[in-house]
Amino acid sequence: MQQNVRLLVRADDAGSCWASNQGCLKACVDGIARSVEVMMPCAWVTDAATLLSDHPEIDVGIHLTLSSEWEAVKWRPLSSAPGLVDRHGFFLPLLQERYGDDRPSLNGRNWNIDEVAAEFRAQVELGVQLFPRASHISCHMTRHFADFDPRLGEIVAGLCAEFGLKDDPFGHGLPRFSPYPAHPRDSQARISSFVEALGGLAPGTHIFIDHPAVDCGELAALGHPGYEDVRADRVSCLETLVSPEVQREIERLGIELIGYKDL
Repeated sequence: MQQNVRLLVRADDAGSCWASNQGCLKACVDGIARSVEVMMPCAWVTDAATLLSDHPEIDVGIHLTLSSEWEAVKWRPLSSAPGLVDRHGFFLPLLQERYGDDRPSLNGRNWNIDEVAAEFRAQVELGVQLFPRASHISCHMTRHFADFDPRLGEIVAGLCAEFGLKDDPFGHGLPRFSPYPAHPRDSQARISSFVEALGGLAPGTHIFIDHPAVDCGELAALGHPGYEDVRADRVSCLETLVSPEVQREIERLGIELIGYKDL
């Protein structure tokens, strides 16, 4: 039996689509997830608020967002931020340049820190209105915005202090649990890998982050160059998080599942 092992399982990207809302909820209600991160600029954020309002036991994080990565669906800032968007007014696909991905990035623009501060504030203000039980702030497409620019870390810290939220512990050194590789996108392979990896967790608190979603046509339409198999990836993630085999092993090892509020 594992001794003094705690695991925070975080389901990211609620608000981005219906499939993600349903997947994040199911991962918590029927599985091992304990926290859901919600993207405020996205079209399905009010649906996420409705779903999660019926589940006070689920921890909620405000998932600050400055990029819009999918090809088929885009989102815009909540504030006036002409320096953060493309010619159509949407967030750029990337925060920073990535090898093999030539799409525009915010890092490649002459962005304005005052616009970022105003946008972060708008997202947090909406977040605490829609999710009054929100406990923390996390960051979309980056470990922490402080890694993008230290000044953004200061802005996030100030908003946390002002609104009584915690800054994402993942951004401050909580060790990340990586129980399965990115490939194959196969549920049984991921379940088996997850079960095996649980036995290797050292004493302490660990975090696992992934993006569960239910299978539907909407999910099949999502993707971008280099990540065309979103459907297989996110459905297999959900099937792993709700797996009875995974849950039995967690119980057998005596691993404590926690949310951010337990930190």
